Amino acid sequence: MVTQEQNHSKSNPVIRFFSSVRLAIFLLITLAITSIIGTVLPQQEPLQFYERYGPNIFKIIKALHLYDTYHSWWYVTLLVLFAINLVVCTFKRLPTTLRLYKRDNLDISLDKLKHMRIFKQVVLPKNVSYEQIISEFKEVAGGNISEKPLENGKLVLSEKGKWSYWGLYILHGSILVIFAGALVGILLGFKGSVSLLEGEATNHCIQEVTGKPIPLGFTIKCNKFTLSYYRNGTPKDYRSDLSIIDHGKVVIHKILRVNHPITYKGITIYQASYQAIPRITIKIVASDGQQKILQVPAFERITWPQEHVALGIMRYLPSVHGVPAAQLWWADDSGQPPVAIWLLQGEQRELRRSNNIYQLSLINVTESYMTGLEVKKDPGVWLVWIGCGLLLAGFLIVFWASHRRIWLWIGEENGKKIAIMAGTANKNKLRFERDFETISEKLSYFSGGEK
Repeated sequence: MVTQEQNHSKSNPVIRFFSSVRLAIFLLITLAITSIIGTVLPQQEPLQFYERYGPNIFKIIKALHLYDTYHSWWYVTLLVLFAINLVVCTFKRLPTTLRLYKRDNLDISLDKLKHMRIFKQVVLPKNVSYEQIISEFKEVAGGNISEKPLENGKLVLSEKGKWSYWGLYILHGSILVIFAGALVGILLGFKGSVSLLEGEATNHCIQEVTGKPIPLGFTIKCNKFTLSYYRNGTPKDYRSDLSIIDHGKVVIHKILRVNHPITYKGITIYQASYQAIPRITIKIVASDGQQKILQVPAFERITWPQEHVALGIMRYLPSVHGVPAAQLWWADDSGQPPVAIWLLQGEQRELRRSNNIYQLSLINVTESYMTGLEVKKDPGVWLVWIGCGLLLAGFLIVFWASHRRIWLWIGEENGKKIAIMAGTANKNKLRFERDFETISEKLSYFSGGEK
């Protein structure tokens, strides 16, 4: 029977649109494709990073916010539309589910029992009592038992798994909980980076895409950074000795390692990277007899006024064949363009310029380290985990749990005592047939009675 609410939903174009299966399929496919793009394309890199893909693709990436796909307005819109579609479909189906759940399964005719696909009938001895058979049936069949008089006899119902009708709603609800967790993370969470030299401290991180500072609500201090190498010079392990300071007090003092994060006030700190900050000492001997020993710190331009020379560090490697190496840029007034030259500690390099020849030696290196931390806050992560648990439970109920009903009627027909057992299940019908046979075999009058 079609209810007034169902007629209204069919005539309402808004409800019809949001409950459309086509809309659900479109949104699922679109979300899948965009998620693949968000996985393949590196996320939350500086915009300059994406210029390598060419000007046309760069314009698309920038316009569609593909450099931060999962936080883009259109991706959030897709999630909201899918959530609305799921809610509308759920409420549209709810009246039917309630009707199935509330129906009286004892309200059935004897003729309908006889025409069920799974059905057994036996003739009982005249001296057997109804109570004896019913008691045996209750013990073997189990479940929720109800009974009533029916057509010169008694009808008993064993019912299991009636709650399984709600499995689909648990499944739908779990998806909504996961979406809610994702939206909470998008709207209230953040991801940033922190770079600290030994002894430095900060109370904010830098948002990776926009470069804006984000307050942490506490201070991170790098007490010390340690780095170890394999024999071939490859980094083996690196870790930061960190202190978390809140209101002037050290609340956490811990060694931060890769895959061993620190969490405080819902903010998780990861060891992400490091950078060696060198201060090199070089000796320069010019062919005109001038010589100079210069201290060259990182990120600074150093000059030798007497020779009109300027230089600085371009790149530094802590270990090349077991010794430090530095790449310098060199500029002078020779009229030639600036050049880059590599120096290896313990070796001398010659640099020829139009007006002079220079012998360069890297004689000493002192290092300090800058630790690279990734800072992440995702307040919706627990909602996502709860949603995943509900999703698993929903799948188990939807695919394995079923509403099983077995009826037993005992009465008289044509002067004989008759017992009829019939049953049905809305899912897992093959398993139900095996269970039905097992129950009937355990009932003495069905396993050995006259059929």
